[in-house]
Amino acid sequence: MIDIRGWSIALTLAAGVLVSPFAAVGQERIKVGLLPFSESLAAVIADKQGYFKEEALEIESSKFDSGALAVPVLQSGRMDIVLSNTVSTFQAIEQGLDAVVLAPAAIVRETPPDTTTAVIVKKGAIKSPKDLEGKRIAVNVINSTAWLHAVAWLEKHGVDRTKVRFTEVPFPQMNDPLLGGQIDAIVQVEPFRSALMSTGNAEVVGWPYVETAPNTDITQYIALSSWVRKNRATAVKFVRAVAKGAAFGASNEAAMREINQQFTNLNPALKDKVLLPKLGAAINLKEMNHTMEMMRKYGLLKTSVDLSARVLTP
Repeated sequence: MIDIRGWSIALTLAAGVLVSPFAAVGQERIKVGLLPFSESLAAVIADKQGYFKEEALEIESSKFDSGALAVPVLQSGRMDIVLSNTVSTFQAIEQGLDAVVLAPAAIVRETPPDTTTAVIVKKGAIKSPKDLEGKRIAVNVINSTAWLHAVAWLEKHGVDRTKVRFTEVPFPQMNDPLLGGQIDAIVQVEPFRSALMSTGNAEVVGWPYVETAPNTDITQYIALSSWVRKNRATAVKFVRAVAKGAAFGASNEAAMREINQQFTNLNPALKDKVLLPKLGAAINLKEMNHTMEMMRKYGLLKTSVDLSARVLTP
């Protein structure tokens, strides 16, 4: 949840965050907060391919570690557009953020594998999801997006989640405790999943997002309603450029891998091995509402949030 302490942290980080100009001087400038992960690739590709320049836009980008940190900075007016995850977006709107959803970033695939989380165990240690009862499972943050889909996945497979012991471990640090036996299962994402599977000592027992919310938006670009009202034409240009970036990525895997490696500082040895995200073409309101209902069911939202009037229509 976003609280006063979170706002302070976010504003402090914003002062020292890495800022980089995307396009040429003389264009209309907007400030965009990205996540340092592959979910940001549509915007990054749009820069590399000159799509923002074609729209007469100059993007000044800042990187935030999570949507939960980026959203408060958007509210402060220090960013025009930020990339947020669906859980953070719904929670922020419930708590009073007057925001508009502009465009999707990454979406869940219909079938595995996917860049979203996989539940991974040591090879031969777990035969079925039911065997996870009484076990220790690591998620990056309890009550996070990863936690939400993991809980829904456990329930789908008949697992009593009250008998599972969740523990918090950052994604980059999950693999070693699993292999060392300190944790029984991890809820892991790319590129760390590929690195772990390359050891030959682990196996996937399930794909929580794919199994509980296929086709849904994982992340999306959002802006304040007040900014969109004043800058609607600019917002539409941004969405158009990002859509071109997503389309380019979908049909140019080699180039997308190169851009991903540079933007995320991925180990070059993994450049051609990691799975790339599926980038969205349009907001899937139906599936976002499905995520909202999951959030209400598992206590991450108190009331329903109506997004029907909060999606930009060009």
